Amino acid sequence: MKSERRITEPDSGFAMMSVAVALLIVMMMATMASGYMSDYLKSRQWQLMAAQTNRFTQAVESYTGRYYTSALASATTTRPVTVTAQMLKNTGFLPAGFRESNSNGQQLKALLIRNAQHAEVLQGLVITTGGQPLPYKALRQISLDISAGLGGYIRDGRTATGAMNSWTVPLAGFGTSGGNGHIAVLLSPETLTGAREDSDRLYRFQVNGRPELNKMHTSIDMGGNNLNSAGVVNGRYGNFDVSVVSNGPVTAGGDIRSTGGWIISRHGRGWMDETHGGGFYMTDNEWIRSLNNKSIYTGGQLKGGSVRSDSDLSAGGVLKLDQTNYAGTWCSQTGR
Repeated sequence: MKSERRITEPDSGFAMMSVAVALLIVMMMATMASGYMSDYLKSRQWQLMAAQTNRFTQAVESYTGRYYTSALASATTTRPVTVTAQMLKNTGFLPAGFRESNSNGQQLKALLIRNAQHAEVLQGLVITTGGQPLPYKALRQISLDISAGLGGYIRDGRTATGAMNSWTVPLAGFGTSGGNGHIAVLLSPETLTGAREDSDRLYRFQVNGRPELNKMHTSIDMGGNNLNSAGVVNGRYGNFDVSVVSNGPVTAGGDIRSTGGWIISRHGRGWMDETHGGGFYMTDNEWIRSLNNKSIYTGGQLKGGSVRSDSDLSAGGVLKLDQTNYAGTWCSQTGR
């Protein structure tokens, strides 16, 4: 015979308790997962802030490198030169679509001053202003993630502090003040001097949007070395101490002048007028010949030791003889 077991009241209560505990565990795990997700999203947001600050700082370094002289002339040890995102956009160091403020509404700017100990060099500080302050946890992560310059933050409104307390500078030293919960990046004199040297380098390859990197601003002294494999050399003047050799035609838009030498040709060549096909050349050691048997015309006088015509001789005026021979007298040549 089969026996049936009925669930008693205590068994039913235990089952309900198990379900409740399971639901509680699920809710706790969901809450923890939600917290982890929230922390992850905040961390990603702070990483993006660090990347945005890096890009701005790199643009400030490049801008300072190019305009170092003018910035140095305008800055003092207490009065800074301010560099804004709009200035960097106008000069091509930031794209037009670069966002000038981070997700907390804090705007980026840079301050450049003369170094107090070495007034001939600049140092800088990138800071954020306005917007909502960031919590210390965010400031700590962002300062560690900043790779352009020395990352830091402002907590008390008076001092910029480096990541892991690696450096501190008073904001008053840069002629400014700020609120707590903001980002700071220190640009050392070495960094900005290096940016100046990078800006002064002549690049071997083209850099899109940066034609000045392929442009010389002073003379080049080759030190007696060659300039080989050039394509077209464009310029205004050319001065050469010895000679100019060309394996092809030489075309001049103006006169060709020789101040101390000859215009020399070889191998039966000479001078030719390309438009009319006339000129002079030599094919032996005796005669200067007219190219293409062109006639020679002058309103002046032709003079030579003797003049010979292989055909008719015509005179448009009086034929004058400087020597007269008379019949019956001696002549050096028959026919005179």
